[in-house]
Amino acid sequence: MKESRLYSFIDNKSGFTLHFLEGTKLISDLNNIHQIGPNALDYYRQTVLTAQQMITFLKSGENLGLYIDSEEPYFRFKIETNHSGLMRTLLLPEEFTEFPKTITGMARISKVLTSAQPYTSVIKLNNEKASEVINNLLRDSYQTNSRVIISDHLDQSVMITKLPKVDIKKVIEDSEDISMSEYINKMDAIINDVFNKHSDDIEYFVQTFENHNLTYLGSKEVKFFCPCSKERMLTNLLTLGANDLDHVFEEDEKIEMRCDYCNKVYYITKEDAQRH
Repeated sequence: MKESRLYSFIDNKSGFTLHFLEGTKLISDLNNIHQIGPNALDYYRQTVLTAQQMITFLKSGENLGLYIDSEEPYFRFKIETNHSGLMRTLLLPEEFTEFPKTITGMARISKVLTSAQPYTSVIKLNNEKASEVINNLLRDSYQTNSRVIISDHLDQSVMITKLPKVDIKKVIEDSEDISMSEYINKMDAIINDVFNKHSDDIEYFVQTFENHNLTYLGSKEVKFFCPCSKERMLTNLLTLGANDLDHVFEEDEKIEMRCDYCNKVYYITKEDAQRH
């Protein structure tokens, strides 16, 4: 199975960008890593396929964290991703089995910039449709005129963004000024054809959209990556006080620590802790 890939196009005539995410392997990898039930997988699928579209707004070296704290139903979900397309995610509690149609709680975006203080934005979720959380963040936090559409059957999504107004008629004689809803209606058949194709072929996606007057800007792989290590686990453990550390190793001089993001297990000995 090929790595998932995010494709970017621009429609100069209409003044829109279109980003297509083919996410089959990404969702498959997340399912294998977390071994989640079908209802939780539905939520992973919906949230990841929409949230990963936001990396198109990142510059080289920038990172993005999306944190959803839902009180009704209760769960905690976070995605950490970067401009390069590397991401990791976590859903708690692990036995989460209820697919939420609506969410009440908070959503927070933290954008780590290369040359400035991190940007953080928080929005309240009041009985919000789970499928609309990212669209609301794009509107209220990023303040863009964007819309993410998810395939009903495949692990794919499209984000359409209306570009800022310019006097485009001076640049392109047959340009058109249409609204977001009009453009989505215009592209609906094309998007559905792509969704129904079930392909991971780069040439197919590029050719299909270019045949409809979109210019291909490039693409990037999107995949799961966890930077955890034994050293990082040990550093976290050493934040405990001396008495707490003694208690940790009271029954056994070797403990097991598991990464919440990738489920990799590390064994830390009392000697490891004492060396640091």
